[in-house]
Amino acid sequence: MYPKRPQCLLCEQPFIDEQEAVCAPCTLQMRVGIPPFCRICGREMPEPDLCSDCSWRKERFFHRAVSFGPYEGRLRDAILKLKEERKLGLLPLLVNCLTEAYASHLFDIQIDSLVAVPMAADKERVRGFNQAERLAQGLSARVGLPVVEALLWHGASRSQVSRGRSMRLASMENSVALAPAAGELAGRTVCLIDDVYTTGATVNACAKKLHSAGVRAVYVLTVAR
Repeated sequence: MYPKRPQCLLCEQPFIDEQEAVCAPCTLQMRVGIPPFCRICGREMPEPDLCSDCSWRKERFFHRAVSFGPYEGRLRDAILKLKEERKLGLLPLLVNCLTEAYASHLFDIQIDSLVAVPMAADKERVRGFNQAERLAQGLSARVGLPVVEALLWHGASRSQVSRGRSMRLASMENSVALAPAAGELAGRTVCLIDDVYTTGATVNACAKKLHSAGVRAVYVLTVAR
């Protein structure tokens, strides 16, 4: 019997490099965001301006959001397979994406700490992990910033990608709470970490809570937008 050749975790085709989880063609299909971007949320735009979501938002508690690329194609596949199929072998690749976005967009910002967007406890028990927390830990190892567990999710599970705007916004206000460690962040600049930025309702609610703990400024970094 010949040993089974490793398979790409995305396209499931066999490939040679046993050190990698994803083949080169799939990696190359993960499109990086192309400027110009919305000045607030980082969405790709025809020209530098505010997108419709950011123009509509009355209150914004984060300074700016940036991401590696649009939520489409192989990047979307990787995020979904990580969360829904628990393919943790994809984490290093997604951490690479976060690290590249951090270096491209936040290198000149004096970030003090990383904070992962929290997950509802029941959902985390089912999945077995919080992907935002794993991503934050991976980025921490790359850029040398501490991860502070400053937020808790005490509302209903946040299935935000598939929900409408009105339901999304209504569920946010009372769903996020401060953890005891939040007191460490008073006067500091924080970077919130999550996998996907949709309308920004979740990160905005998290940023609002962080400001109530005395955080000076909040930036947002996600794998995809």
